[in-house]
Amino acid sequence: LLCHICGFSQLPPRKCPECSSSSIVNAGYGTERAEEILRQVFTSARIARVDTDSMRRKNQLRDTLNAFRAKKIDILLGTQMIAKGLHFPNVTLVGILNSDVGLYIPDLRAGERTFQLLTQVAGRAGRGELEGEVIVQTYTPHHPAIQFGRHHDYEGFAEQELAMRRHFEHPPFFHLALITSRSVHQQRAEFSLKTLHARLKKGLPEEISVTEPLPSPLVKSHDQWRFQLVLKSKSARGLARHIRKVMKGLTFPPDVIVTIDINPYNMG
Repeated sequence: LLCHICGFSQLPPRKCPECSSSSIVNAGYGTERAEEILRQVFTSARIARVDTDSMRRKNQLRDTLNAFRAKKIDILLGTQMIAKGLHFPNVTLVGILNSDVGLYIPDLRAGERTFQLLTQVAGRAGRGELEGEVIVQTYTPHHPAIQFGRHHDYEGFAEQELAMRRHFEHPPFFHLALITSRSVHQQRAEFSLKTLHARLKKGLPEEISVTEPLPSPLVKSHDQWRFQLVLKSKSARGLARHIRKVMKGLTFPPDVIVTIDINPYNMG
């Protein structure tokens, strides 16, 4: 088992660490598991998998895509690496597994990203003379991103998404500033952000709000611990002015990196 974010790895457990039961079964639909099932069902099909684990050799991705384009591969299985920017005129069927997994990420643009992914992946089918078909697997079929994405209804999705963002005071109606501290030392990253938070709250203008400092959704990435807070205001200029005022003359330990992202595209 390997986490591609924090680098943690371990052998799969033989017994449950909580109850010591040995009744452990594989579950989920990762690309390796999906490939295994496809090979069991379509025994004579030529199948290739595209993900960060399988595409390690130089030019391997290019060679695999060229082979698929030349009809030397029947089924191409992959992650978002094959979701967009590719033109295969002979593709007539596209399947999207776990299409709603992005909706569970704590990100204000989760619905937008899911809608984009659906429409991009669905656009891989029927690009030639033959008609295409798209099958979407989802646990939340009634979610607006799934419904509007299913019908390629950009205007409908944009209308409901903007209404939701207006209600929750999100961009483009309000401006956000994501401040993140990161360090290989967990306590230093956390303490530095708490110190900054106290400074931000001192003399905070009425039109600006600030959250408490919390661990980032991906609290550890590439050996660094990450903590964050968010400021919100209707005025982008007032938000930037207050941050500059607080940051002036403020120093952090040399192993702590503090970043400020105005209206961030990624909240993680």
